[in-house]
Amino acid sequence: MNAEKYLESLNIFGIKPGLERIKNLCEKLGNPQNNYKTIHVTGTNGKGSVSAMLAEMIKIEGFNVGLFTSPHLESYRERFKINGENISEKDFSDEIERIKDLNLPATQFEVLTAAAFDFFARKKVDVAVVEVGLGGLFDSTNIIIPDISVITNVAEDHTNILGDLKNIALNKAGIIKPKVPVVTGATGLPLEIIREIAEKNDSPVFEVMKPVENVRINLAGEFQKFNAAIAIQTAKLFHLTERAIFEGLERVSHPGRFEIFETDSGKIIIDGAHNPNGAAALRQSLDKFFPKGKRIFVFGALKDKNIDEMIRILFRKNDFVIVTPPNSERAATVDFLCEKLKSGGIDCTGIEDKHKAVETLKNLDGSVKVIAGSLYLIGSIRNMI
Repeated sequence: MNAEKYLESLNIFGIKPGLERIKNLCEKLGNPQNNYKTIHVTGTNGKGSVSAMLAEMIKIEGFNVGLFTSPHLESYRERFKINGENISEKDFSDEIERIKDLNLPATQFEVLTAAAFDFFARKKVDVAVVEVGLGGLFDSTNIIIPDISVITNVAEDHTNILGDLKNIALNKAGIIKPKVPVVTGATGLPLEIIREIAEKNDSPVFEVMKPVENVRINLAGEFQKFNAAIAIQTAKLFHLTERAIFEGLERVSHPGRFEIFETDSGKIIIDGAHNPNGAAALRQSLDKFFPKGKRIFVFGALKDKNIDEMIRILFRKNDFVIVTPPNSERAATVDFLCEKLKSGGIDCTGIEDKHKAVETLKNLDGSVKVIAGSLYLIGSIRNMI
């Protein structure tokens, strides 16, 4: 069984919360996660962009830097990067085989986490930027003791797993460790919870309240200005130079986040707006850069998301939406999404085949064309553009 088939055979979320399985895996590997400095990043939205920004800044400073993120767009190997380069096929296969040979019970994400920690240790990285998979408290990555903890923001998402806003905030604040500085852009109740838990841990909190202005960022989208403010604050605490910080922002790459492609049929924007907060960020950028004219979307979402709220935020009455399903067992059906859209007064059509959906998008007239929703959707479509 090859590495990808083995990973696909595993349960994604596991049977019960807890860190025992990942601790057992890493102990058998010699606790590789303790061999380098780490920055731990969680948040409802922006954690991937902030992680990418920090990794680029650290690379420019001259350090050997690992980056562990999820989910991937097209290949599992995207989740493991060193100095911006994906893990090689051989190293990936070797790492997964190494974990498999331990013959210990583990979920898919636990196997990937242990493999990443081991890979970074074997390649002797100086620093690893580690993005949380889900939540924080019981996430597999939460066995690290980082130099800095980052909580980008807290909004409702994965409510079927994490609960209401208070529980989501408690879960994300679970990455706070004793005396480890915390950088956050959270507000309201989540910020109060973060402050309270940080105080109990004697951890200083650095609150980011507004976006940066007049800074060159190699990522489109208004929301990236706030992500950049969080990354800058974190980088300063990590004692990076201004040159590394601002060059890092100028060079950073993070596919699938307000990514603009020039095509024969006009501009096509790809964005992983997979929850209401992400939908709001995408809508803000569309309204700023493409305020007039008809928008045509290819859209798909997971059924456990707040779809009603996403639709309300993202679409205008004169938009046209082509619904197609993400590559996931949790995908909302085409009929279900079309019914939701039509009840909101938005014109749509359902197309099961993604290639046909993209071709339809290209052939329709509109001032801007957008592929948005689940990362499981945009990952499978991105290379068609």
